[in-house]
Amino acid sequence: MLLLDTSFLIEFEEEIAKNRPGAATAVLTARRARPVAVSIIALGEFAEGYSDPQALNQFVSHFRVIQLSRGIAWRMATLQTSMSRRLGENDAWIAATALAYGATLVGRERAFERVPRLDYLTF
Repeated sequence: MLLLDTSFLIEFEEEIAKNRPGAATAVLTARRARPVAVSIIALGEFAEGYSDPQALNQFVSHFRVIQLSRGIAWRMATLQTSMSRRLGENDAWIAATALAYGATLVGRERAFERVPRLDYLTF
């Protein structure tokens, strides 16, 4: 599964709005056989750019939205306590979601490169 970070969603949305496929579109096209999801945390960050909830829901309707769980909470806690430099809180939740699901996290946040055992694809 691919788990899309907020940075990916923003870039993908811009490509669609400009009708100009780019790096984000290429990632999804090259991996079209893999399921695609968004963490509820990334969705919340991404939603800040919308004033119309229906437009937001329409854009993300193609992706599975993963809710938080006790397992993800535990992953987040152990991740933060194991790192010498903590992630920002939202990034920690997103990384923990990817780890809990064995997903490839896709984005442009350098902080994710520091996360042990995280399959991180920057594009």
